[in-house]
Amino acid sequence: MSLITDLIPTNLNEEKEKFFNDNTYNPQFIFEKEISQQKLSEHGLPNEQYSELSKHILEKTYFGRNEDDLFMMEGPLVSQSYVDKAIKTFLHMHQLHKKFNVTWSSSFVSRASINNETLKLRLPVDFRKEGLIGTMYHEIGTHALRNINYKQQPWFKRKKKFRFSNYLNTEEGLASLHSLIPHTYKSAFISAIRHFAVSYAQKSSFAETWKMLGKYIQDPQRRWMVTLRQKRGLTDTSKPGGFTKDLVYFEGMVETWNWLKDHNFDITNLYFGKMAKEDADLSAELNPNFTPKLPSFFTLDRKKYANDMNKIGEFNGFEQKDLTREGSYSKINCKN
Repeated sequence: MSLITDLIPTNLNEEKEKFFNDNTYNPQFIFEKEISQQKLSEHGLPNEQYSELSKHILEKTYFGRNEDDLFMMEGPLVSQSYVDKAIKTFLHMHQLHKKFNVTWSSSFVSRASINNETLKLRLPVDFRKEGLIGTMYHEIGTHALRNINYKQQPWFKRKKKFRFSNYLNTEEGLASLHSLIPHTYKSAFISAIRHFAVSYAQKSSFAETWKMLGKYIQDPQRRWMVTLRQKRGLTDTSKPGGFTKDLVYFEGMVETWNWLKDHNFDITNLYFGKMAKEDADLSAELNPNFTPKLPSFFTLDRKKYANDMNKIGEFNGFEQKDLTREGSYSKINCKN
């Protein structure tokens, strides 16, 4: 079983019910396995400068707005048939329609996720137009294409041999950046909320984290999920701490954006496979004649891509090189 699976409490529904009956209650979770503090913090601990940046983004984004206002800015809600058609068109555009099936289920935890052959979408549908396009750019245009290119590399499943770094920051950071491209309002507030929540949860209880998030997330079910993401792994959630993976998405956005700016917003070498930005040049050297499959939102108009990236960086204050934490993932811990 994976760590993410191990982090699902066996008494989740019971504790959720207790909490919604009393929002000052701190859930007492039971897990099939004991989860060490080392495992909970394997993605690092909060960096104060990143936390300050995420807070700044939230203050700027929510000034005079609430959660509903922000989601309304993504455009009109779309139907399941609209989503299905748009995704299949995007897959066909990239010659991926024979590689991936689209599956719908109310049992899926994430709104959208992709593996080697299936794009999973959660029911009921809650996409708005810009959010749907952003999801396609994230899941298909980034994760799927990088994985397809990865399988054609001489270092496929041999990363340790070539001393590649851990790629998770770059993978999720690049995908998160791409999800913002179609948005008129280019705030990274969703990743910023989760990063700020990790920082807060490291010093606070479940109930305190829930209360703090009320400033940004009014919907109680969404707020429960974000709070749970940060406090999972703890049996007694009145204690500070929790799982820190949500640091990766926001910090990855900042670090990857700075790499892109330094490379004239050319993503080509990043698409040689699932690797960290630090290994992009090495990847190209190991397979110099390889032409990676690239996303249409880059190939059709590279100038627009660069302009969109500049707007994302400018709005969110990403051009702060002192924030980047080079080497935060060791080569020893590299994963295929």
